[in-house]
Amino acid sequence: MSLLKDSITLYNREMMIFRANIRSNFMRTAIFPIVLLVFFSFLGASISNIPVAIVNYANNMQSVQFINSLTSQSLMEIYAVTNSNQALQLLSNGQVDFVIEILPDFPAAPGTSSVQVYYNNVQLSVTSAILPAIQSDAAKFSGTSSVLMEPFAQLSSVNGNAASVATPVTGANGNYEDFLFSGVIGMILVFSALFGAGLSIMTDRQAGNIKSFLITPINKSAILLGRVGSSAVQAIFSIFIVIAIGLLLGNTIAMGIVGVFWIVVLGVLLAISMTSISLIIASRLKNLQAFQIFGQATALPLWFISGGLFPVTSFPQILQIISVFDPLTYAINGFRYVVLEGIYPLGSLITDITVLAVFAAVTTFISVKVFKSTID
Repeated sequence: MSLLKDSITLYNREMMIFRANIRSNFMRTAIFPIVLLVFFSFLGASISNIPVAIVNYANNMQSVQFINSLTSQSLMEIYAVTNSNQALQLLSNGQVDFVIEILPDFPAAPGTSSVQVYYNNVQLSVTSAILPAIQSDAAKFSGTSSVLMEPFAQLSSVNGNAASVATPVTGANGNYEDFLFSGVIGMILVFSALFGAGLSIMTDRQAGNIKSFLITPINKSAILLGRVGSSAVQAIFSIFIVIAIGLLLGNTIAMGIVGVFWIVVLGVLLAISMTSISLIIASRLKNLQAFQIFGQATALPLWFISGGLFPVTSFPQILQIISVFDPLTYAINGFRYVVLEGIYPLGSLITDITVLAVFAAVTTFISVKVFKSTID
């Protein structure tokens, strides 16, 4: 039999087992989102003390009142800076997350903007909290909530001044529950993938099924590839369960049905990666308890440093650096774009999908090699 046919055969076997236990699989997938979303909602957790540099070119009574209004909120920690070059240097060095530039014509007439905000693309997980606050306070003075947001990564220097085409952020939502909702989707995918396929290999080995497969003319690689394929389908099942629970609890997806599509794409790639990691671990460990301990020790740090619970920008510098190498960071980054922001910039979309696709391909290849080496 060909590798594809063998993989499909074993995929069908895994899906039959999954369907036979559909009730327990549903309960296992549903319980954690309910507990986390409800529990943290009652805690009233919120993003706070985001470092922001402000340059006040207006220097009038209204601009001072605007700054005082922003300062009075726990959301931002304000730093007064004398000019844009100094403020953007702080942003470039990572000392602040945003730069607010109050232009000389503040407050502008309705329909125009006299407040410019610069941000760093890697810190977009908190723009959903910053933008509504700035827009709301600016509207008190100018009668408009039009605030221009510009990605710092796209800034260029023109005669010593920063210049860029403004990129407004739309549909932003500063709700922490929606922020957590994105992280919970990633958590469920990681835990389901890590423990699902790996446990399947462990139980098959203990039951002697692996040896039975090996004495048939089935391709050895298909034993793993069938599980990887079933894990991708089960990931879609998990995603829709978590989304349904989130919507019932009052969460929203700013991008709507298109956002659900991107969540599924990112989720499937993430599930393939985590499944492959699980299969690598299961191929090397013989003890079921050791596998469970090792799996938990792998899943929890991956989820935490990805910013699933709190913004990555609130972490110590060393954890921010480590998060760049965590594939879950890119999946949750994409989830938050569609859930919180209502847009998914092309640059970030390409980066997130490319990183996850490459990681999925590499881990799948390694898992097949490691598994075959353990049974040769």
